[in-house]
Amino acid sequence: MQYELKYGRIDINTQQEFDGKTIRDFLDYFHVGKKNRYLAIQNGQILVNRAKVNNEDQPLKARDIVTILLPKEEIDYTPAETPCTVVYEDDFVYVAHKDPGTIVHDPNDPDCLACQAAAWQNDHGIQSPVRFIHRLDGDTTGLVLFVKIPFFQPWFDAMLEERKIHREYLAITAGRSRVGQHFTYKQKIGRDRHVAGKYRFSETGKDAETKAEIIARKGSYELIRCQLETGRTHQIRVHLSGNRHPIVNDPLYGIPSSQFAHMGLWADRITWENPITHAACEAVDIPNPDYNFFDRKSFR
Repeated sequence: MQYELKYGRIDINTQQEFDGKTIRDFLDYFHVGKKNRYLAIQNGQILVNRAKVNNEDQPLKARDIVTILLPKEEIDYTPAETPCTVVYEDDFVYVAHKDPGTIVHDPNDPDCLACQAAAWQNDHGIQSPVRFIHRLDGDTTGLVLFVKIPFFQPWFDAMLEERKIHREYLAITAGRSRVGQHFTYKQKIGRDRHVAGKYRFSETGKDAETKAEIIARKGSYELIRCQLETGRTHQIRVHLSGNRHPIVNDPLYGIPSSQFAHMGLWADRITWENPITHAACEAVDIPNPDYNFFDRKSFR
């Protein structure tokens, strides 16, 4: 598919993808819920070749132009004094850097990342609700993906659920593994009944999978690249700690270290597909000063 985004509308040339299918199939592809499909059609927000769509059963043929009229919406968070740092932007999303100690969403925190994102949207004329696709722990640094057009949020939510949005982390840990070693951790993770807010390995917990590679080491410290295959709370922290790679300055699972300024976990890279063209997209975060401890040429 191809598209053209204009003020208040997006025209999608369906090419061959929906030949012989219906508007329902088109909206299902974007994971639009039943209620929102009904409202969009009733409000005249869906057009085919400039003509209003009256029901979901309307057929499509090759190269039909489906137009989505985007409603006027408002930013729904109070903008923070300082906007977030954005490392990537396209027509559909932007990717923001989160500092350590910043909460992604907290209604009682006027400087949470969502409020910083509201300030950035306001500065860039993006008058739409602030919609993040995933979160990071408060002490974790790095990338968070936001959707600019709410119509496409369900599609991105589905891609995250289907593991088609790939997130790569770097972790500084204590350990003695060799550079180049690979590990796959699949221990189930559940809540620790004895410590509020903490998680642990549990046979009755949720399935979790983390792939890890030792990419650098110096002294008693390792730098590990981690790939999330699932997205459980504290997943990397629990998996690494439980497998003898405790993260430095992790207050729940790791070890203290004056050698590094913050908790040694950084959401460094994220990849996904454009929802219409299927083009591969990638964002890489700003460099983490703590990683200067290692030889950067060996892992970046």
